[in-house]
Amino acid sequence: MQLLKGIRVLDVSRLIPGALATVILADMGADVIKVEDPRGGGDYFRMGGEESSGGMRLQFAILNRNKRSACINFRSKEGLDLVYALAKNSHVFLEGARPGASDKLGLGYEHIQKVNPSIVYCSLTGFGQDGPFAQMGTHGGAYDAVTGTAMPYQLKDGSYIQYRPYPHIGTTSGPWLAATAILGGVIRAKETGEGSYLDISCADASIMALDRELEPVLNRGEKGWPDPEEHVSVKYCYYKTKDDNFMLLQAIEQHFWQHFCEVVGRPDLAGRGDWSSSRMDSGTGDLELREELIKIFASKTQAEWTELFLKHNIAGAPYYPLGKVDQTELFLSRDMFVDEQHPVAGRVRQAANAIKVKGDPFVIEKHAPTLGQDTDSVLAELGRSSDELRALHERGVIQ
Repeated sequence: MQLLKGIRVLDVSRLIPGALATVILADMGADVIKVEDPRGGGDYFRMGGEESSGGMRLQFAILNRNKRSACINFRSKEGLDLVYALAKNSHVFLEGARPGASDKLGLGYEHIQKVNPSIVYCSLTGFGQDGPFAQMGTHGGAYDAVTGTAMPYQLKDGSYIQYRPYPHIGTTSGPWLAATAILGGVIRAKETGEGSYLDISCADASIMALDRELEPVLNRGEKGWPDPEEHVSVKYCYYKTKDDNFMLLQAIEQHFWQHFCEVVGRPDLAGRGDWSSSRMDSGTGDLELREELIKIFASKTQAEWTELFLKHNIAGAPYYPLGKVDQTELFLSRDMFVDEQHPVAGRVRQAANAIKVKGDPFVIEKHAPTLGQDTDSVLAELGRSSDELRALHERGVIQ
């Protein structure tokens, strides 16, 4: 995919948020250079843990595909000057340190903007550049804690953990929002020559992503997540099938509901609903109807219901457990999983980029790099000779 061919991105962040933001850009063809400090082995997310293979964490291999790695000691003046030279020839600069930390290193917006006034500079952090939590040390679950998404879960021994079977909204929506904002900044820079400073908070992005859940809290006096026992949306609900799988029924519009009732031979149920004031009726609280639907769905297998829904224009979908999604025709037909043979991590099965561009498919053109794998070639593009590079290695400026 070459949508962003010709766009260069410097990523000096560590861990997941920055990596996810820039892999979105890298998959679209941007030249993403991961600038890593040699101290401590660069981005420490690359190493160790039970999720690793061959010394590289599998998630690191996934989130850093299609990138290059330049290992530069930017805490030294020579190293910092090299980063400035790279920034001068880049379109985007992304960092993820606590507010003020990059400034102290000479990598803050004011420093980078001086060498490249049109740079799009993105700070992607947990709680943003200001506010009472700006300096709080965090990891991904914190952004879902402050937004009420990751509820405390009590174990049998009485202790509490953060309930984890949910997608981490903060560490997903924050990077996606950052990538979107970066593209907006790049467009403005190309049209006006003006750079941008982007302050992206993963917690803020979580709030933005929860707009539907927050609406009743902000406007109708609700206190939080609805009690599923008290808010049963009968026509928008899971039902168990004959083979112990599940179907999600979503027949809340009148035409979908009538299609469903006709197909299952229950025209007597077609009038169960009130569409006089709204085009949607969820059947909330109609427990008698729910009992009828439980019996109806128990009469067929999930595959039979899926075929029926497709054939007769009934809104809904089968439920697939996470452990089986990569085996389903739905995602296999969409090429949503790829197998990569990484030279260090070995076989890495992973989700593909979901963007589909006609005639310009997603491919893994570069494996996630080892630390400093591309340092010499990246700096050679700045005009550094082999002798200069050798000297920089000897002085410990680069690796």
